[in-house]
Amino acid sequence: MKNLIALFFFLAPMSICFAQEWIKVDLEQTEYVYSNGKTCLKKTGEPLNGNYAIKFNRYQTNYEPFIDGLKNGEVSVYRNKKLSEKGMYQNNLKEKEWLYYNEDGTIRRRSNFENGLQEGTETDYYNGRIEKTSTYSKNHLNGWQSIYSISEPQELKEKAFFEKDRKTIGIRYRKIDSLNFTLSDSLFYDVHRKLILKKSFVNDTLLLQFNISYGVVIKDAYEIKTTKIEVYHGNKLNIAYLFPELDKYETEMRMRELLNYEFAYYTDVKKPRLLVSDLTRNNFNTTTFYRLYPADNLQSVIYHKGEDDSLPGWYYRDVNR
Repeated sequence: MKNLIALFFFLAPMSICFAQEWIKVDLEQTEYVYSNGKTCLKKTGEPLNGNYAIKFNRYQTNYEPFIDGLKNGEVSVYRNKKLSEKGMYQNNLKEKEWLYYNEDGTIRRRSNFENGLQEGTETDYYNGRIEKTSTYSKNHLNGWQSIYSISEPQELKEKAFFEKDRKTIGIRYRKIDSLNFTLSDSLFYDVHRKLILKKSFVNDTLLLQFNISYGVVIKDAYEIKTTKIEVYHGNKLNIAYLFPELDKYETEMRMRELLNYEFAYYTDVKKPRLLVSDLTRNNFNTTTFYRLYPADNLQSVIYHKGEDDSLPGWYYRDVNR
């Protein structure tokens, strides 16, 4: 008998939900009053009370319960007659978990809200698998975001750390299963969203790092303002490149080429080496060579779009010599 009573109370709300009637109106028949945040009927000016099926257009209808013009209760959004999103409102503010759906009915995203602001973990799905998780605080990306491989379940592809929507750290992963190696690049940004440091790892061993400085002044025959990239093998300074900031886009393109290293390996996997990949140029033109640190044989080069003087050794550099 107790089980029957429990079953009744479990099914009763569900029956009421299906039995409730929805008042059908077009969006043009309602208006939102900004002074008090209420939705009213245009014709009478009365706040909406009850369950309304508001037709936005021929493709979308929102099923929304109102109390004195404010959304209160579970809201469902249908697009092309299919459930698109569902969640709770309390006094016109989103609350608790919201679900977003694909056209086939599978869940596309889960989000959480407190007092109308996104809070906590948001999860995106692709074909039923977790594609991305993001951390929110008061409607801002704040914390770690993880992106997973679509082809390999649970294989982490990228991570990023955000502070109020600003990415301060980015980490990219690539696996070479045959060598049991995981390659990762950690990217660090300043408050202006400019890249200032890149670290490249094989498993947990630091192999290469790039320190990037902007607006560096070099005094030679002339004062030249440059972007400077210092390249370290592990923690040992190896070589520095300086780009004259004559053309912002030219400098950015050359920086991307310099930073776009890929790892390759000898037969002996204990001796990794670096290769430059995806170069879009056949050569680089130079105007000046500098020997800034002769004791360490550090060569800094200022690049300039000019005559026929090209930099030797640019396209392949074996850092293990």
